[in-house]
Amino acid sequence: MKAKHKISSLIAAVLLMIGLSSCEDMALGEKFLQKPPSTDVTIDTIFGKAEYARRVLWRSYQYLPYGMETNGFWTQMCMSTIEGLTDLNYDNIGYSALSNTYYPGLYNASIEDNTTINAHRTKMQFSQSGIWTGVRHAWLFYENVDKVPDMDKEEKSRLKAEAKMMVAVFYAHMLRHYGALPIIDHAIAAEDAVFPARAGLQETVDFIVKLLDEAIACKEFPWSISESELENWDGRMTKAGAMALKTRVLLFVASPLFNSEVPFAQGEASDRKMTWFGGYDKNRWKQAADACKAFFDAMNANGYYHLVHAGDKGVTTEREAYTSAYFDRGNTETLISCRRSFLCTKNNSQFDKALRWGAYCPTKEFFDMFEMKDGRPFDWKNAEMAKNPFKNRDPRLYENFILDGDQYNGRTASMTEAKPDDKGNYPKGSDWAQGRMHQLSLATGLACRKWGLDRNTEAYNRPVQWPTMRLAEVYLNYAEALNEYQDGPTAEAYQYINAVRARVGMPALKSGMSKEDFRKAVLHERAVEFAYEEVRFFDLIRWKMYDVFETPLHGLHVYKNKKTKEYVLKPFALTKYYRAWWKTGWEPRMCLSAFPSKEVNKGYGLVQNPGWE
Repeated sequence: MKAKHKISSLIAAVLLMIGLSSCEDMALGEKFLQKPPSTDVTIDTIFGKAEYARRVLWRSYQYLPYGMETNGFWTQMCMSTIEGLTDLNYDNIGYSALSNTYYPGLYNASIEDNTTINAHRTKMQFSQSGIWTGVRHAWLFYENVDKVPDMDKEEKSRLKAEAKMMVAVFYAHMLRHYGALPIIDHAIAAEDAVFPARAGLQETVDFIVKLLDEAIACKEFPWSISESELENWDGRMTKAGAMALKTRVLLFVASPLFNSEVPFAQGEASDRKMTWFGGYDKNRWKQAADACKAFFDAMNANGYYHLVHAGDKGVTTEREAYTSAYFDRGNTETLISCRRSFLCTKNNSQFDKALRWGAYCPTKEFFDMFEMKDGRPFDWKNAEMAKNPFKNRDPRLYENFILDGDQYNGRTASMTEAKPDDKGNYPKGSDWAQGRMHQLSLATGLACRKWGLDRNTEAYNRPVQWPTMRLAEVYLNYAEALNEYQDGPTAEAYQYINAVRARVGMPALKSGMSKEDFRKAVLHERAVEFAYEEVRFFDLIRWKMYDVFETPLHGLHVYKNKKTKEYVLKPFALTKYYRAWWKTGWEPRMCLSAFPSKEVNKGYGLVQNPGWE
């Protein structure tokens, strides 16, 4: 009876939270989130009716990883973005986790213990991110759905596959932050949560892949959301998403961070093969390539998914194709997505605050990454390019940056500064003197546009989709895996990276590239394609590109000559919030997050990551 009471208390708490929640217009249906008409709730109550049972699984969706600010609360990093650890972005919010914790080099395991809403939070929170709640709900549903009397076997099978994939999504996300994890393969009551010991890296990978393979094998699990279901069920897990996620996981663990002759950092976790495999195995690249091939074989057989192109419904230009690919719901490119209560509105947006207050300040280094439209690298030493660096560039530049002369919110954007005099004073009445630029907190002189408010679509007043994974990534995963396994780019590797470039009208890569040059080209393509989508940081750590972390970054003053109207551009060093590793070097231990000290000290076998002991 005591055990039954604990289960009942847990379920009642679950339903109470569900009843008070919204499903963020996911079209999983707000009706599904209404509380049952009784407070006398038992496990039999929940799984005695299909309507109530589904809500347990829907609740897991609300804990999926989400990279935007939500509902007025801080993100995990206090309005910051993980891109602020990379060369793409500079954080200028004085109270953010980046400027207060990461940039000065103060991050440690004890900081992970502080999980209050106003704490300087971290890029991944083991205890408070909601992930374990999501895992628990998924397993709770999986273990009990068979007893639901008014749900047919086909739906039960589909939803059980959905639950398994949900757990795999949570674990795949944590794997990139921590390495090996405790394996939770059943529901654990919240008040009795005693985790198992930390598993080995191979065991963790096998667990994730097994979950995905079992979901993929389920014949009731749909390849995609059908056109007839799209309006109500867009955003649900699919077989295509499971196969895509498998490519991400296998590519990540095939990379040098884990797949190397030596561990990236010394410590007990490395000794016990929790943060590396114990040696290099080239076959891991083949496993990643094989998973990509299986995905594309299935895509060719089942259809529906394709890269968004100009000419698709509602898409007229190459730039719009890129915008639609990451932003629009129900498109042919989004494989796994998440929505929460961040609303995109014309008058108010939590992301707009993060943008205006300085969390999203793209760097000159990021600006320089975008090639010319003809495929030539952008080069400040080229007089023609330097004269007007905003002209004839990769179309993705114009979606990641607000540039001078571009249309934004129905107006022509003016991103030039009034040039100060020798004493640093700005002309009276200038935009800069009036504080316009300061209000935008353009610490780099450059402004981020991606996910900004200039979206004259039905997306307004609806939660913004976070593209957890989209099709372009699988294309680039395949190109990279083939290059690494075959010791150089194959014709197929060129085909897949060039497809992503062709979508935005960029020319094909030159043939005859070396393995190393092709790898650089793939990583470059990933940087400009997935900026602000939480890809760049993980690319840098998995390839141990510490030199990128250690290179000081710059902003760009953009002036105009009053007489000739020509641009005058002046780079400047970003020093307000100096990154400690620019001076002392990147510490490899920073590649993985620390587990909270309190969790490690509980003694259930959570071995701390190397360097954080």
